[in-house]
Amino acid sequence: MEKVDDIEYIGKGATHFSAAGRCPLTDVHSVDTLPVAATPAVTDLRVLELLASKLCHDLVSPVGAIRNGLELIEEMREDAEGVGDDGENASCGPPDFLTEAVALIDHSAVQADRRLRVFRLAYGAAGRELRGFSDARLAAMGWLDGGRTALDWPDHSLPPTLAERRGVVKSVLNMILLADEAMPYGGRISVNGDGGATGGRVVVVASGRPGALTPDSDAALRGASANALTPRTVHAYLTGRFAEDAGLRVSATPSGPDRLIIAAVW
Repeated sequence: MEKVDDIEYIGKGATHFSAAGRCPLTDVHSVDTLPVAATPAVTDLRVLELLASKLCHDLVSPVGAIRNGLELIEEMREDAEGVGDDGENASCGPPDFLTEAVALIDHSAVQADRRLRVFRLAYGAAGRELRGFSDARLAAMGWLDGGRTALDWPDHSLPPTLAERRGVVKSVLNMILLADEAMPYGGRISVNGDGGATGGRVVVVASGRPGALTPDSDAALRGASANALTPRTVHAYLTGRFAEDAGLRVSATPSGPDRLIIAAVW
């Protein structure tokens, strides 16, 4: 017998009675409209929605700039057609503006490509199966290139044996992105580690202001409820959950002023 508040339900297709008077209830639909707790499927959908919002936000700038560059070229073409005497060179605008437009498109296309490469490895299934650090290292370098944060990740800083554990490479990349998030004014990210597939650690150090996660991101990393997440904190949440899925324990600990240590241990 299953009881919901003051309503008892006896078997499929049975009569509904009030617990007090054992009288048939006139509105049995109240059973179907009672609130239910969030299920894992609902939580997964919430996280997917937030991740989609984050990806769109991060990609809209370079993609929009590509569109702006194309519009600039189109405007130059129309201007040239309007002032041309015999139609020759009608499709050529002033060389300096044309060069500027092409440079804008090229830069924005490179930025979009780099972000997509990072998203593929950090959030997609491809990153889980990586057994070497080279692709993740190149992706992280591209992500930070041209920004205010430098990456200190020498080839020898992580033993190749660490990558033999499934999910480690993916977690390292996510930890680097999390370290970058902790330094909105720029700084330096260093990567080190030791051990092997059966036991080891990776340490990512963020040196720069403020050198700390926001309280919401810290809670998300630890496993906050999906209902408390936002597009800004969903990356921290996924960093923690991807690591847990790989059997890693991830922590983010401030160490002195403007310094954050993000560690994964197994």
